[in-house]
Amino acid sequence: MSVLDTLFGPRPDDRIRAVQLRTLYKNAQAIYVVGYINTLLVVLVMWQSGVSRVALLGWLVAMFLLLTFRVIICRRYWKDPEPERQLDRWQRLFTTASLLSGLMWGLAGWLFYLPHGGIYQAFLIIVLVSIGSGSMTFLAMHLPTYYGFFSLLMLPLLLRLATVGDMVHMVMSAMLVLYYLVFVYLGRNVNQVFLESAVLRFDNLEAISRLTAEKEAAERANIAKSRFLAAASHDLRQPLHALTLLSGALAERIQYKEVKDIVSKMRSAVAALENLFNALLDISKLDSGVLQPQVEDVPLCTLFQRIENDHRPEAETKGLEFVVEDCGDVMVRSDGILLERVLRNFVTNAIRYTESGRIILSREIRDGEVIIRVADTGIGIPPEVQANIFDEYFQVDNPERQHSKGLGLGLAIVARIARLLNHEIELDSVAGQGSVFSVHVPLCERRLRRRPETPVLPEFQRDLEALRVLIIDDETSVLDALKVLLEGWDCQVIMARSLEEAQAALAESGSPPDAIISDYRLRGDINGVEAIKRIEAQLGVKVPAILITGDTAVNPGNGDYRILHKPVQPARLRAFLKHVQSRKQEGGERESEAAVAETD
Repeated sequence: MSVLDTLFGPRPDDRIRAVQLRTLYKNAQAIYVVGYINTLLVVLVMWQSGVSRVALLGWLVAMFLLLTFRVIICRRYWKDPEPERQLDRWQRLFTTASLLSGLMWGLAGWLFYLPHGGIYQAFLIIVLVSIGSGSMTFLAMHLPTYYGFFSLLMLPLLLRLATVGDMVHMVMSAMLVLYYLVFVYLGRNVNQVFLESAVLRFDNLEAISRLTAEKEAAERANIAKSRFLAAASHDLRQPLHALTLLSGALAERIQYKEVKDIVSKMRSAVAALENLFNALLDISKLDSGVLQPQVEDVPLCTLFQRIENDHRPEAETKGLEFVVEDCGDVMVRSDGILLERVLRNFVTNAIRYTESGRIILSREIRDGEVIIRVADTGIGIPPEVQANIFDEYFQVDNPERQHSKGLGLGLAIVARIARLLNHEIELDSVAGQGSVFSVHVPLCERRLRRRPETPVLPEFQRDLEALRVLIIDDETSVLDALKVLLEGWDCQVIMARSLEEAQAALAESGSPPDAIISDYRLRGDINGVEAIKRIEAQLGVKVPAILITGDTAVNPGNGDYRILHKPVQPARLRAFLKHVQSRKQEGGERESEAAVAETD
């Protein structure tokens, strides 16, 4: 270790030197103002002391010139856009100016000291000692500057006291030596504290930078994963969709009880997989930002009827009363698909956790909004856990983690959708008595001009014989599964892998289908909505149609077509076809009545 390292410690790196220099120049601005004042006061006080006034004036001019020079250096430093690139230059200028200042104050201690000056003697010593003490906090962060300034300030006064030679001055000289050594030691400690804090600061900044980079990398990876799942959801849902349809078709063909039990358990496992798969994909879409709301005017009665059609059989199977309130012509401002997802989740949970009693789907108009409620007489939710039910994987009454009771993701998805739509969600529940879930939706000013005529069809026992159904899907496995399922219901199935095949098959058959089931994503640039419209244009008639998709963000545009998301439960397809069958029978009865009337 060199002598300089022993005196001043190892040379810090440029980052710490830049902080040192910036701090020195920052504090200097206030010190220079004090320097002007102190210089003027010393001259004024010593003017009547008997000290040479020429020397006082000369010292005053020299100090003012030095202070002005230091101010100019300071201003130029702050105007430099990148002072870190010239650290050595700016440090030399500051240190040189500080050493000159220490020399000038030390010269005052030599020239203006009066051995028997009484009050003037005490004044000068106090001024110099005060400046020396203050310089420690100002300059100690850079030891060469501090040691140089402090030594040039104090040593002339020490020598002046020692030259007097009497006992009092010798004692004063010894005391100043002790003062000098103590402040040299303290200055080194202050410098070490500063350096350690600077090192710690940069270490913390580096740690924060690393953590930020790692956090951003993790977030990018999570978003990439979510975007992959969201983008690939259509392809990922296809095999599960086919499996769901085939298991439903198989269940209706099995006659033996033992085999029926096996198929029933298989369907339960598929349903559990379906629930988990749908929830994970929905969470991924919401996290990745892929899912964006399409806010429009939504007829509330349409949502209520769809939910009733799909969930009434499930409720009645459990012996529950399912009450759906008439919505009249009320319309709301929301994304119809996402709002329906919220309400379906509420209804599904109500059916799942209610063993007896009723479930009520209702609405209330209040203060420019519609409050949609799903009330049940189920197990209820204890007050202490109500704040947690919208957390992921949280379930109130499923310690065994039975998949039949859900996976604890439904309400988490509901909460995220509600935030996305800016809809408020409320919960009112009493343990053992039931729960009421509510969502607040803006009321649309305009009213529905015509009410949908879709009847609720709880009956599922009538066959679908003679119902002609056109299926359009470019996935062979799904096409085959739908064919097997629908033929099991005695439907006449027309299969097509594209719009062109569908148009050719219909032209060959010569009669329109009773219903169309189409995948949303088809080959080429055409989608299911466009395919159905072109078929209707070819036939010249409107055909009841349903779209099946793996994309939860799909919007059919004008709302003419109902959407089911993959994997589709066979019961929902059957409910749609039963509705088509009932309308077909009603039309046939009206034609018969008209023919009888004409005959009469």
